[in-house]
Amino acid sequence: MSPTKSSRARRDVVRRNSSRRETTYPCIILGAGCAGLSLVWNLLELGFDEPILVVDRRHRFENDRTWCLWDVEPTPFSDLATHSWTRWVVHDGHHEAVAACPEYPYLRIRSADVYRRVLARLASAPNVTLALGCPILGVRETADRVEVATSGGEFAGLRVFDSSRRGHQIASVGTGRRPASLLQHFFGRTIRVDRPTFDPSTPSLMDFRASQADGPHFVYLLPLSETEALVENTYLFPFTPSADRHRREIAEYLCMRYGLHPGSCEVLEEESGAITMTTASIPDATGSRVTPIGLAGGAARPSSGYAFLRIQRQARALALRVAAGDDSGEGGALRPLGSRKYHFFDAVFLRALADRPDLAPRIFAQMFERAEPAAVVRFLGERSTLLDDLRIVAALPKWPFLTAAVRSAPDWLPPPLGQHPSGGGPIPPARRSTLGEA
Repeated sequence: MSPTKSSRARRDVVRRNSSRRETTYPCIILGAGCAGLSLVWNLLELGFDEPILVVDRRHRFENDRTWCLWDVEPTPFSDLATHSWTRWVVHDGHHEAVAACPEYPYLRIRSADVYRRVLARLASAPNVTLALGCPILGVRETADRVEVATSGGEFAGLRVFDSSRRGHQIASVGTGRRPASLLQHFFGRTIRVDRPTFDPSTPSLMDFRASQADGPHFVYLLPLSETEALVENTYLFPFTPSADRHRREIAEYLCMRYGLHPGSCEVLEEESGAITMTTASIPDATGSRVTPIGLAGGAARPSSGYAFLRIQRQARALALRVAAGDDSGEGGALRPLGSRKYHFFDAVFLRALADRPDLAPRIFAQMFERAEPAAVVRFLGERSTLLDDLRIVAALPKWPFLTAAVRSAPDWLPPPLGQHPSGGGPIPPARRSTLGEA
């Protein structure tokens, strides 16, 4: 790190709500993204008043993410939604499946609005210290505490919640008995055009009118108005496309779909990310005092990549444990976010996609077209009934999923029947991402 960057980092350290640095913090949260801020928000809501340190490498908060969810249950941030849709489309490359569900609208939340709400709360919370400009260099657990090394100095905590790690190193999706895993890459541009172009009433969740040569590839489009939209280029495969490739393919899609040329589109914002879609075990960071959270803690739904709602559930559950003084020594052990029912469905769904990626457009289109929309939404939100589950199964192609159910059995059968052979264990520890902390 250069002297300029180093001095700037140290100026950012402990710049809020604290005139001194604690010797040992009862609670340290690594990463001030969605997961970290949701956890500290829930802790404060529950009246937790012990010192909390939140560490993040960023120097400022920007609108760097768009979070979407179906409104199947309240969250602390649902009221911040800037847009709400009750109908949506999926295009498999040949025809369009349209679904409508007034009961569970699809919400769009800007990260900047969540940051603003949580930061305002932190500013009035004397027990919270926000350390910005502090890239995390290492985490080491000792007998009685956790030591966190950052570019701005070292901190010690009794328990650490770590959202800064990423599961980019995933299991192979080829032959073998590992749980199937996919890596979802997305790159989005919020654009403005000079003529009415988009239908503001209907987002496109998946449009497979894109090259499938490298694996499942679709465009996701949220119409913010007739002249503004968020357009995301999305791939499901294990290598990372360049930003230039994403930009080029977004431009090609807009030209094909709407007759728009690059010169007619003003780019307002860009965002990008990568989400591991897997049912494999997420390894603990270092031991019983460190708990991975957010994407690092497996919060993304394995079969879809949706994470915001699961992060809220995870943050609430962990905050309840901390506020209740849970010092059972199981801090590093996360309870599964979904039930065994959803683990089964996710394992089979991922195996079907991994074995037959060419069927991805058909699979998604049939699910949205043939199943009752409210059943699909409840299933995706992990709130489905048995009847909902049967409707989903009936909507999907049978033979690929029967084959996938057999091949994925070591993943979804309960131990010891479902124990994987050597090579089928947890995902290897991930390298740090350059995409921001979730």
